[in-house]
Amino acid sequence: MSADAKLKADVAAFLRSGGARTSAESDPFNEPNDWERGRGGKGGAGKGVGKGKGGGKGGGKGGKGGGKGGGKGGPDPWAVAEARGSTKREAAGTLAAAANLSEEALRRAPPMALPVCSAWWEEGLVAAASGAAPLGASRATELRARAEQLHESEQQAFAAAQAKKHGSDARFVAKLVASGTIRDRLAALQVQIQESSFHALPSVRQLVSLAQRPRPEIKLQAVEALLAVFLRQLLPPDRPLVPLEKQRLGASPSDRALLCAHYEDRLKALYGEAVAVVSAGAASNLPHLKQRMVSGLHEMLSARPELEHSLLPALVNKLGDPDKKVASRVTHLLGQLSQSHPPMKPVLLAAVQRFVLRPNVGERAQYYATIFMNQIVLSRAEAPLAQTLLLVYLALFASRAKDAGALKAAMDSRMLSALLSGIHRAVPFCSAPAELLLKQLGALFRCAHAANFSITVQALMILSHASRFDDSLTDRFYTALYDALLHPDLPASAKLALFLNVVYKAMKSDASELRRAAFAKRLLQLCAHATPALACGALLLLSEVARAAPSLRAMIAQPQIAISQPQIAISHPAGAGAAGGGSSSRGSSSGGGGGDGS
Repeated sequence: MSADAKLKADVAAFLRSGGARTSAESDPFNEPNDWERGRGGKGGAGKGVGKGKGGGKGGGKGGKGGGKGGGKGGPDPWAVAEARGSTKREAAGTLAAAANLSEEALRRAPPMALPVCSAWWEEGLVAAASGAAPLGASRATELRARAEQLHESEQQAFAAAQAKKHGSDARFVAKLVASGTIRDRLAALQVQIQESSFHALPSVRQLVSLAQRPRPEIKLQAVEALLAVFLRQLLPPDRPLVPLEKQRLGASPSDRALLCAHYEDRLKALYGEAVAVVSAGAASNLPHLKQRMVSGLHEMLSARPELEHSLLPALVNKLGDPDKKVASRVTHLLGQLSQSHPPMKPVLLAAVQRFVLRPNVGERAQYYATIFMNQIVLSRAEAPLAQTLLLVYLALFASRAKDAGALKAAMDSRMLSALLSGIHRAVPFCSAPAELLLKQLGALFRCAHAANFSITVQALMILSHASRFDDSLTDRFYTALYDALLHPDLPASAKLALFLNVVYKAMKSDASELRRAAFAKRLLQLCAHATPALACGALLLLSEVARAAPSLRAMIAQPQIAISQPQIAISHPAGAGAAGGGSSSRGSSSGGGGGDGS
């Protein structure tokens, strides 16, 4: 009998005997090493070579007795393979025996229909049949049973191939998955998934089951593992997964095409379960778990386009989280998402719009949503996006300006300041902002006369845009701006530069020389008792305006009697507000006083 046939017979006899060795000795990792085998051959270590019925006696009598004892228990396949210098084929058969798979079973295992690969979408195994329609729900149900059988056969073929290739290693990994610690199980499952994406569904299923456990430590580790395998290996980077109902396989799809379509369908279902786990974890009461799940939602949205319709609302809803840190972090993550994926800006804005305009949304949630919208970078090519932003801003502004009392109560809120800032940002990029702005002119002018100077400056910045859309608003805007020059909070305001910028643009574009002179006189009056920063800024402003309008320099240098004295320095349209009328009389007297002083 040849050595090959002898070894096969020995392995088969060992498997038929059910294994006379103990459970510890049947483990290939507990087998004697080369030094122990060498010592047993010379005398005294028969216990390491084999323990049959007389193994104990042989182990006590040295090498000769050990040989007899081992012989009574039958030849050990590991020792035979070692002694005969087994080839790769013999070693594969021996390792298969260690993995409880006979060589006959390995030989009869069907070949794999799907390749062993990492990026499965690059294989191009599912090609839409020309002119084929989607399968539909009924046809997909019929094919699913056949696909399940094919998948089971494919998994068996893959297991047999793994036993041939990694016999003892495969058994060790399987042992870790079955009885290892949580950390070991997660690592072993990730190793199994990395072997082949097409054959990773059972391991992914186990990872999802671990992530669904209630213990937060296990959930965190399992979610980390799921994010790693899904985002780095299993999900295609440029397209969403296609369910079986929408696959175009034709009337009689091949086994390989059906297997691949079934794999994609099951992978989509498992990813949906993972998304549900992360979304539910984001609602946890544990701060560290909630923060990590929110970051996981952002990673899933940013890395892959799969299930955006489920991930985005789950992330946007966290703007209303009771924990301020979580809501602030969501604002930051949404801003990062809009910067890393500019085509997603309309989608993000639509989701935030649905959230912020819902009834019973708290003030703080609306504030964080407004902060995110203020972070969206706009361009001239995104006029529809800016128009939608302006619509949302004005809707929120109108809810706070229903009457004078409600607006007065909201004057000092940070929400109103954020809304005015957003309106000012959006108007220059809109295609038709006039109609939307003119509906809120009354509330905007009330804001321009507010006691809070920051609100006043922001309202004036918006009204400077509105005055270009309607000429009848020009005089009213200049009245409000003229009145703001004597605001008590102006010298110490943090928005001094913004305010002087509004004054500079208004004076430079004003067609009335007399009104420009009135503004110049009031600025000079202001410099007489202003802080050094304000005085320098006002003088620099006048210098720049005088370059564009040389007549202003002559007005400043010459006495007032050199020009005609107007009765009213700033005119007002009929029906102007009470605040505007009060400021006009004060402006006229101030202007006259400035003339006398000059």
